[in-house]
Amino acid sequence: MKRLRRNGWALFGVTALVAISVGLIPRLFGRKRLRFTYLTGQLAASEYRALASEPGWSAAKLTVAPGIQLRGLVRRPSSADAPWVLYYPGNDATQLKRGQAFLSRLGADRDWGLAVFAYRGYDSSDGVPHVEELAADAAEMLVQLCQTEKISLQQINVVGFSIGGYLAVRAVGAVTERKQPPASLSLLASVDDIVMVRRSPWARLDPGDDLQTRPFLGPIRAPVLVVQGGADETLGGPVQGQAIAKALGDRARYLELPGVGHNVLIETSAAVAAVRSFIGDRAR
Repeated sequence: MKRLRRNGWALFGVTALVAISVGLIPRLFGRKRLRFTYLTGQLAASEYRALASEPGWSAAKLTVAPGIQLRGLVRRPSSADAPWVLYYPGNDATQLKRGQAFLSRLGADRDWGLAVFAYRGYDSSDGVPHVEELAADAAEMLVQLCQTEKISLQQINVVGFSIGGYLAVRAVGAVTERKQPPASLSLLASVDDIVMVRRSPWARLDPGDDLQTRPFLGPIRAPVLVVQGGADETLGGPVQGQAIAKALGDRARYLELPGVGHNVLIETSAAVAAVRSFIGDRAR
């Protein structure tokens, strides 16, 4: 019995050592990359109802996988053939609130459909974020929005902010390979090369989720607008947005706003106006 216990502890020790090594080796000897923690959390039912009761808005939920339902908000247009905007938010503890605020500024007086959904684990959506599942969910958002609202992909303009830019690229690429591209894709302060980790006492040892956007740009055929703040303190300047725009080449239009930081970009009138104009040009 004692020998079995000793063997059990030895096995546990070896397993722990391997796990630590897997996490530490890339950290110590790999290239240096920006790391962020998924800011998941709960949204009280009363707060969700308050957001859904804003003028013109209503609650919407999508089941993207067995047992996984995402909370969302939609503002429906009066015209059946109106353009729609599907927004993929950043790594934000208040995705629906900030997403709704951005879309309200963007849509303002336009008869556009507007939609935002909180990712797995965010704002009381089901599940825990893992990058490949988030990417699959992102594509489902596009497909199911078409189904539930009875619209075509070519009516939808996709907008992604920060990690939402990566997920928007994955979604647009996936549906383009299977069907057709949406009307347009706008990337605001999009990440290009970062690591995301889940909250845990072992987070420092976790190799994390790999978010690299450029490898997924190949299938993108929709017109793309890349908007980047010149003073992006979160991503260490404008280099990640510049890299995405360069990789897209003549498929993209690049706009850099001097002195504008990361989180404030979606609140900046020049950025909102650029996206509104870009979508408006496609809607004519």
